[in-house]
Amino acid sequence: MPSAPSRPLWGWTAPVRGLLLVSTVVGAISLLVKAPRGEDAPAALPPLIVDPNTAPAQVLMALPRLGPSLVGRIVAARAQAPFRSIDDLEARVRGLGPATIKALRPHLRIDPINDQDADLSLSSAPPMAHNAR
Repeated sequence: MPSAPSRPLWGWTAPVRGLLLVSTVVGAISLLVKAPRGEDAPAALPPLIVDPNTAPAQVLMALPRLGPSLVGRIVAARAQAPFRSIDDLEARVRGLGPATIKALRPHLRIDPINDQDADLSLSSAPPMAHNAR
């Protein structure tokens, strides 16, 4: 009985396997050459800093440790009255504990509330005299 013809490993001949090996090595070397180095690495993104009185709910969702329910409570509380400080935010929003506030502090900035009133009071003040020297 004639023997069955020997079949190459995985059905690929030696020259094809050699070509695949060479192309894999060349590809790996090119990736290593093109990989960013320490000085070529992209710059880190700046931290996200928002005012909880004006930030949209979608932006608040991007902050650490805030989920849909906490964001909903923040939006509801600021609709009643703007937050005057981060401590005020913590006191008025149920579910914001010390760990969450600690994680949020670097990302929150509460702007002064009455900017327009402050601008009006400055514009109604008498002009300052300049001393000539």
